[in-house]
Formats: sequence, structure tokens, C-alpha cells
Amino acid sequence: MGNKSSAGAQQERPTSDGNGEDADGVVEADWHRRVVGRSLRTAAERSVDRGNALIAAAATVLARSDGADITVQEVADEAGQSLRTLYQYFESKDDLLLALFEEAMRSYAVLIETSIADLDDPLERLAGAMVAAGSMPGVSRSALDRGMARLRFKLSESNPELIGRAQQAVTSLVRDLVEAASDVGQVEVPDADKATFMLLALNAAYITSEMLGNDAGTTRPDLPEVVTFCLLGLGAKVDQAWVAEVATRVRLPHSGTWTPPMRPAPRPRKNGAKRRS
Repeated sequence: MGNKSSAGAQQERPTSDGNGEDADGVVEADWHRRVVGRSLRTAAERSVDRGNALIAAAATVLARSDGADITVQEVADEAGQSLRTLYQYFESKDDLLLALFEEAMRSYAVLIETSIADLDDPLERLAGAMVAAGSMPGVSRSALDRGMARLRFKLSESNPELIGRAQQAVTSLVRDLVEAASDVGQVEVPDADKATFMLLALNAAYITSEMLGNDAGTTRPDLPEVVTFCLLGLGAKVDQAWVAEVATRVRLPHSGTWTPPMRPAPRPRKNGAKRRS
């Protein structure tokens, strides 16, 4: 009898069915859901904070190297973390660098949108965005920007689709501006996606030549000429003087450099901690 009672006492407590009730139909206590939800939310926030710290460290190392190849060991050292910790958040160096590129593109989109905040006309907003996008390297001229330009080439070779997803913030912004101008008849765009591709491709080529040098072997057009060329290609009735006037109303930031997420000061390694090769 004693053993039977003991076995009964050791039976597992019925679990919730996911609808707020346990297996016996008893309503789950509301504080249970609050505690579990708060715990999961806190864990998620800690993971994002740690990921941001590693991305910030990667940005620092990339700027220091001026775009040369970097190692995950350098990033871990900069963050004051072990390689084991780094690989808990990013499965590879490319995964970490893609996250760095995505954060840079998200910030880039915000800078562009802020720059055209004073413009209301759809075509002026599209032109202003192109002026702002092409002006960012000239505003900052930082080692990190050069590093990001080189990083994009490297990642595009192995992960072009992931690069496309990583810059979705910029792509969506440009597509929305193209569609807005098209809706009011200021440009003629049969396919907004293809028009967006062309604008982004020309912008990337211009920025690359600005940051890394002109390798075309011919005279490079200036930014107003590039913007005018793009708008004329979309069927807009504009000229270079019009683009130059719009450019005077674009609010460029004092510094176009992407600022990495804040991170805590590096912590010293514990005695005896081993590096992972």
C-alpha cells in the first residue's frame, strides 16, 4: 500500500493543452502565462543585446582593417567574449557579417528617409532619396564605409540572395518612392521592381566608385548627372538644373556613418580560457 501511495504521489502534474487549461480541464492560472511570457521575453531581449554587441565589435574590427578580411577570433576578442559564445549567436563568420550588413542597411534607409522629410512632391522625394543615397559616402568617408563596400562584394559572391534580403529596408523604401511617383503620373514604370533594381544597381556602382575608386577607365559622371539620367530613364520630365535645386532641400546628416549598436566594455577572459581555432 505504501509503495502504491508513493507511486501515486510521484505522478506527473497534468500539463496545459495550450488553451489555458490542463489535461483535467482546470483553467491555468493567469500568473503562469505572465511568468512564462516575461521569462521568454527577457531571454529574447538578452539574446538580441548580445547579438548587437557582437555586431558592434565586428564593425569596429572591420573599420580597423579598412575592409580587409577579418576573423571571428578578432571579433570575439574585441567583444570580450569566447568563440564558443559567438557561435551560440552566429553560426559562421558570414552569418555575423550579413547581420552587420543588414544593420548598416537599416540605418542607411533611416538616414535617407530623414534626409527627404521636408519634401512632399513624390518625384522630388524620389530624386531627393537618390541624392541622399549617393551623398552618404561623401558625408562620412570613414574606414567603416570602405569596409562595408568591400564586404558587400565578398558576401555577394557567396550569398547574393541573403544580401538581397539584408538590404530589404532600402529596397522597400526605393520601391515605395517609385510607386508613389508612378501613381501620380510623374514617371512611367511598367514594373516597379525592375525600376527599383536599376536605381539600386546604379547607386551601388556610383557609391563603389566613390569609396574604392573609379575602375571604368573613363570619366565618371557627378551625382546630379547620375540622378538626372535615372529619372529620365523612368520617363520623368526633368533636367539637371531641376535635380540640383531639389538637392538644395535635401537634409543630409552631419555624419552619414552608420553607428553600430552600443555594447558593454570588453570583459577580461577567465584564467585558463582557451581559444577555439
